[in-house]
Amino acid sequence: REALRAEFPRRKDSLQRWELLRARLERARGRAPGPPHPDPEWELMLQLCFPRLDSAVSKGLNHLLKSPFSVHPKTGRISVPLDLQRLDQFDPFAVPTITSLCQELDAADSDGEQEDGGATEPKRRVRDYKKTSLAPYVRVFEQFVEGMESARRGERIRRSGEC
Repeated sequence: REALRAEFPRRKDSLQRWELLRARLERARGRAPGPPHPDPEWELMLQLCFPRLDSAVSKGLNHLLKSPFSVHPKTGRISVPLDLQRLDQFDPFAVPTITSLCQELDAADSDGEQEDGGATEPKRRVRDYKKTSLAPYVRVFEQFVEGMESARRGERIRRSGEC
């Protein structure tokens, strides 16, 4: 730890510091007793680099981060994943609320009843979230998860080739 503290100020930017840290982790991986930690880099990123957007979260490292799609207890706003490609257009006051989602679902259900009228042909059921303003945020989350799965698959394939 002291060696890192001494070397960090000599690095020009965060990328150089990250590479230094990764190199130290790689060297320590072989010397540490017991089984190696499967992904120390990911653990560090989650613990130290994950964005903390509200002041209570920013103050303490041990504060629980909000889960995607959780409901804020005071405002009723839904915690949504951010689309990094459209981050400059994000308005935190325009995210869906639990009340607005309920209203959208009620309206969609009543529209569906009127459209069915007397149709005898069974229709494929549309997932409820797709009928609401939550749908684009679910898609952002799905794309994120798909990217993570793809990256992890590639990493496992790469590691299996090293053995």
